Amino acid sequence: MIYICKKIVAMKRLFVWISALLITASLNAQYEIKVKINGVKDTVVYLGHHFGEKKYVVDTAKIDSNGNAVFKKDKFLYRGIYLVIMPSRNMTYFEILVGDNKKFSIETDTADFVKNMKVKGDKENLIFNNYQRYMTDWQEKMQALNKKLEANKDNPDESEKIRKEMNEINKQRVDMMNEIVKNNPDTFFAKIIKSLIDIDIPEPPKDENGNVIDPQFQYRFYKKHYFDNIDFSEHGLLRTPIFEAKLNYYFDKMIVPMPDSAIPEAKYVITKAYESGDTLVFRFTVSHLLHYFETSKVMGYDAVFVSIAEDWYLNGKAYWADKEFLTKLTERVEKISPNKLGNVAPDLKRMQGFDDKYYSLHQVVSDYTILVFYEPSCGHCKKEIPKLMQEYRDTLKELGIKIFAVYTQYDREEWAKFIEEKNLIEEGWINVWDGPYPHSKFRDYYDIYSTPVIFVLDKNKKIIGKRIGVENIKDLIEFEKKKERGEIK
Repeated sequence: MIYICKKIVAMKRLFVWISALLITASLNAQYEIKVKINGVKDTVVYLGHHFGEKKYVVDTAKIDSNGNAVFKKDKFLYRGIYLVIMPSRNMTYFEILVGDNKKFSIETDTADFVKNMKVKGDKENLIFNNYQRYMTDWQEKMQALNKKLEANKDNPDESEKIRKEMNEINKQRVDMMNEIVKNNPDTFFAKIIKSLIDIDIPEPPKDENGNVIDPQFQYRFYKKHYFDNIDFSEHGLLRTPIFEAKLNYYFDKMIVPMPDSAIPEAKYVITKAYESGDTLVFRFTVSHLLHYFETSKVMGYDAVFVSIAEDWYLNGKAYWADKEFLTKLTERVEKISPNKLGNVAPDLKRMQGFDDKYYSLHQVVSDYTILVFYEPSCGHCKKEIPKLMQEYRDTLKELGIKIFAVYTQYDREEWAKFIEEKNLIEEGWINVWDGPYPHSKFRDYYDIYSTPVIFVLDKNKKIIGKRIGVENIKDLIEFEKKKERGEIK
C-alpha cells in the first residue's frame, strides 16, 4: 500500500537490462527537496523510490543536529512515489510524492511520520499527505470492524449490520478518491488515485422472470475494462507499487491459465503500452511480461514467452535490447519452440534400450506415452523415478500408457545399477539411452538442462503435458480422455 510507513527489508535489483534502461536515465534539470525530521540527527538519509515491488535509492543527504537535510542535484527526477529512508532507524521510511514540482519542503517527526507531516511549496504533496492520513484512519476503522465481525460470526443479524457499516465506510473512501480525481484533474497524483479505483460493474442482464441470462457477464465486463483507469502514457506509475501489481493480478487471476488464452492477452496488454507513446512504460511492460512468462510455473507458459520474444524482441521492436541479449534470447527460443504444448514431440530415433534393442519414440504404440528424462546422480530423480514406476504399476498402466524413460548420461554401469536397485523393469516401461554413440540431440529438442523432466504425449505423439510432477499425470490424462469423449469443451 502507499499510505503507511514500512521498513525496507532488502534493496534487490531487477534484472540489469531493465533497471539500466528504466531507472538510471537522467536529463539536465534540478531538484531541491528539503526535509526536517524531528527525532533524527547527525546521520544520513536516503532518497529512494518505488519501482513496482522493488525499491531503489537515488540520492543521499546528511542530516544535521537539528534534523535538517537537503536532497539537491542537477539531475532529472522522474515522477513517482518516493521514500525518505532512515538507515539509522533500521531503514524505516516515509513516502512523499514527486510530481512536476521538484522544489518543496517536508517536516515531520518520528512519533508519526504521516500524521505529523507539514508540507510547504507543493500542493500535490499536501493532497497526498491528506490522503495518507485518511487512509490510515480508514485502515484502523476497518481493522476494528473486522475484529468485531469475527467476534460476532455466530450472530447473523449483528454480522449483517457490521458488513453494512464496512460497506458504507468503503463507499466513503471511494467517494473521497473520486473527489480527488475530480478536483485535481491535471495532476500526477490524480492519475495515481484513479489507477487505484476499481471500475463499477453493472448488474448482469436478466430475463422477464428475473433470472440471470449470462452468468459470465460481470467477469467479462470487469476483464474488458480492467485497465480503463490506468494511464499507459504515464511513466510515473512505474515508480509506484501500482502498475506492476496490476499487471501481475491480471495475468494471475483474470485470464484462463492456458497458453492459447495467455498469448493474445499478453499481446493485448503490450500493444496498449506500445501504442501509448511512452517508451518507458512499453519497455517495462514487455520486459516484465517476458520475464513473468519465462519464470512461470504454469504448464505451457513458455509458449507465451516465445510469442513475446518473437513478436516484440526478435523483430526489432525492442530497439533497446543489445546484440548479446538478443543472441541469448534467440537461443532460448530455439530451445523451447520444438517442445511447446500442442506440437508433435520430436522423434528420438534408434535409442539403445537396456535390453540392447533399438527403440524410436514415434514407434511406441500406446494411447499415451510418458517421456521422462533422468539421471541416477540427481537427488530428485532418485525419488521421482521410483515414484513414477509405482504410479505406473498402480494406475497409469491400465490407462493405456507406456513409459519412454531416457537416461541422460553415458555411464552404462551407473545406469544398470540404478535400474536394478530401483526395480525399473516392467512391461510397457522402455529404458533407453543415447549411448554409447550420442546422436539423438535430445537435449536440444527437449530443452533438457536439469532432471527429471516429464512430458506427456497423446497417441499421435502430440505434447499435451510438459514438465509436470508424477502426481499430476493421472489427472491430466483423465482430463484429456474427458475431452475426447466430449464431456469437456
